[in-house]
Amino acid sequence: MTDPLPATRLPTTPVPVTDTLGGRPLRRRGPRDLPRFALLLLLALLFLAPLYWMVSTSFKPEADTIAVPVQWIPAHPTIDNYREILTSPDGNILRWAWNSLFTSVAFTAAHLTVCVLAAYAFARLSFPGRDAWFWFVLSSMMVPGIVTLIPSYIMMIQLNWIDTFHALIWPGVAGAFGVFLLRQFFVGIPRELEEAARLDGANHLQVLWFVILPLSIPALATLAVFSFMASWNNYVWPLFVVHGDLQTLPVGINSFSSRYTTDYGKLMAGTAIAAVPVLVVYLLAQRYLEQGIAVTGLKE
Repeated sequence: MTDPLPATRLPTTPVPVTDTLGGRPLRRRGPRDLPRFALLLLLALLFLAPLYWMVSTSFKPEADTIAVPVQWIPAHPTIDNYREILTSPDGNILRWAWNSLFTSVAFTAAHLTVCVLAAYAFARLSFPGRDAWFWFVLSSMMVPGIVTLIPSYIMMIQLNWIDTFHALIWPGVAGAFGVFLLRQFFVGIPRELEEAARLDGANHLQVLWFVILPLSIPALATLAVFSFMASWNNYVWPLFVVHGDLQTLPVGINSFSSRYTTDYGKLMAGTAIAAVPVLVVYLLAQRYLEQGIAVTGLKE
């Protein structure tokens, strides 16, 4: 008979669990971490309190929204506010929501396209004055958006884009923040991958499409979420350039508030509906969003 195989000895030293992003070993939480958790819990409550108040008020009758003492939990919960804003003849909230969704998706797609092309040029191409042009683009981030409101409005009049979706989509498509975010991510991608593709006969667009973009999903998702939220929540610009059936949801919700009266129940119900798409987009891209923010800009 042959001797049995010797038993494999497992290592006695435990293998440390590492962070998936930074590669740092995770340590056990102890009593010294309780103050930190308490502080984070307090901050979370402060941030979530307005959201809870919004949802709670949306289920209150109008008389209870201004009752004293404050009712944190609705004493007479009702869905009449949602029913009334969905069937109100004074405004079509579903039409406003569609306008906001269409323009936000179109703006996000156009913004990503422009920023990807510009960021690739600044990160990978060599041309005279590249660094100077990049710093010039970054300097535009120091100009407040309200400063360009009147010139942009005059431009919309000259282009006959008032009361059209064009006025909600194309202004602001070329954003310096998106170019900076993607450029920093592209710089961190090894050039050996690009050189291998170029040896196989790929041109710049093919390198961008088949090599750079697949490796930049976290940064693209991060920029997409920021762009969608910026367009969806935009209030001042749509207030000037679109009216009537072309109103967006933030502008349309304002119709529930006037100079003398405010219907808080309907206003909070409309605001709760407006918050749903943003939360859905964030939850779908949460993993890529956190990774993109953590990794972007670490390499130069």
